[in-house]
Amino acid sequence: MKSIKIISVIAIVIIIFLGGYFTGNINNNEASRELRIGYKNNENPNQVDYSNIFTDTENQTIIDNFMMIYLHRDKLTNVNQDVENPDIYIVVMSPKQSVGLIDSRVWFIDEGAIIGERIGESWNQVEYYQIDKSDVNYIKEIIDYQEDEEG
Repeated sequence: MKSIKIISVIAIVIIIFLGGYFTGNINNNEASRELRIGYKNNENPNQVDYSNIFTDTENQTIIDNFMMIYLHRDKLTNVNQDVENPDIYIVVMSPKQSVGLIDSRVWFIDEGAIIGERIGESWNQVEYYQIDKSDVNYIKEIIDYQEDEEG
């Protein structure tokens, strides 16, 4: 009788452990970061089409490289960019939390690129940064950017 109780307790512990293990594996496959890169829609200028979507579960290196680009950019002052007409749009999301982490627009220039990042509720509050040519080349390569592309 005592051995039946011990075997039952061990069986229950194993079932609980396996249940937790498989639940953890299922939940771990959900992306914690999502990078979206898009262009303004030609027919509807108020719409952005995100044709390049990367997640950390499938493209961890790309997510890490973009985060490094954003960490090592140089702040600019007195920038006069047309906020409504960037070359590309870049958004970093946290799908697990349903939160946007970075909302930015990028303009390619000869020296690299200017990144405008929304810091408030609207695009009336923007901080500008510059990245170098090697970072721009990486971005263009990842999204297969065509120089004559306008959306």
